[in-house]
Amino acid sequence: MSAHTTDSGSAAGPGRITVLAPGGVGGLLAGALARDGHPVTVVATESTADRIAAHGLRIDSAVLGDFRVDVPAVSAATEPADVLIVAPKATALEASLKRVPPELAEGALVVPLLNGFEHMDLLRSHYAGAHVLAAAIRVESTRTEPGRIAQTSPFAALDIAYSGAPQERVENLAAALRSAGLQVRLSDDEDGVLWRKFQFLLGTALVCTHNRSDIGTARAQRRDDLVAVAEEVAAVASANGIDLDTGRVVEMFDAAPVPTKPSMLRDREAGRPMEVDALGGALLRAARRAGVSVPVVERLVADLRRVDRAS
Repeated sequence: MSAHTTDSGSAAGPGRITVLAPGGVGGLLAGALARDGHPVTVVATESTADRIAAHGLRIDSAVLGDFRVDVPAVSAATEPADVLIVAPKATALEASLKRVPPELAEGALVVPLLNGFEHMDLLRSHYAGAHVLAAAIRVESTRTEPGRIAQTSPFAALDIAYSGAPQERVENLAAALRSAGLQVRLSDDEDGVLWRKFQFLLGTALVCTHNRSDIGTARAQRRDDLVAVAEEVAAVASANGIDLDTGRVVEMFDAAPVPTKPSMLRDREAGRPMEVDALGGALLRAARRAGVSVPVVERLVADLRRVDRAS
C-alpha cells in the first residue's frame, strides 16, 4: 500500500485525490488509486454518485485484474483536492466543472484526461490557481453501467508533462499511478504529450466512427484515410513547430488489436453525442490558423457532424 499524506501532495505521496467524472477513464484511475490505499473521492452526476456510494466501483480490467473498491462519491465537491483528475467527455466538460469549484483546486495538480488539446485553455482559465498539467492516456476503457468499468486493452499508459508544476509533486503522482498498476511517462514536452496522442486518436476516431467499424476492419477497408489523417495532423503540428513521427503512428494503427473501438464510435453506436467538434473541429480550427489544407479531415468531420445532428 502506498504511503501518502493527508494535507499536501508535496511529501510522500500525491495527497487527496478527486476524480471528476468516473467513467471509463476516470473510474479506472479512481478504482486503481483507491485500491492502492490513496484517499480518493469521485464526483459524478447525482444518480452515478448515489450508485457508487452504495455499491462502490467495480473494475474489470485486462491490466489491473477484476476488483471492487469502496470510494466516497458525491455530486458536488466539498473538500479541497491536492490532485484533481478531470475525465469527462469533452461534450460534458463545462457542465462537469461546475461540480468542482476553483477554490477547491487551489494549488492542486489538475490532470485532464480528455481527448484533444483545446480543453487546456479552458481548464487553465477555470482553475487559474492550480497547476494544469498536459496529460494523455492510452487505454480502451468503457463505463458499462454507473460504477462499473470494463478495461479491455492490453495496456493502460499515461503521458504527463511537468507543465511548470513542482517537480516533486508531479513525480509523487507518477509514482502513485505506477504503484497502482499503470504505466507512466513524464515529459518536459507539453505539446508533444498532447499532439502525439492526438495524431493516433484522430485517425482512429474519425475513420472507425465514419466506417462504423473496429480498427481492424478500418485499416483493411480505409487505410488510405487513416494514413491521410495522420499526415494532416502532422502538417498542422509542423506549422506550429511540433514534430510528429507519422511512421510510428502508422505502426501503431497496424499493431492495435483488431477489435479496438475508439470512444467516438462507441458513442455513435449508443446514440450519444460524439466528440466530433472537440477532435476533428479542433484540428480544422488549428489548420485554418496555420493556413494548412486538411481535406480528408474536412470531409470526415462534415459527414460525422451531419450524423451527430441527426442523432
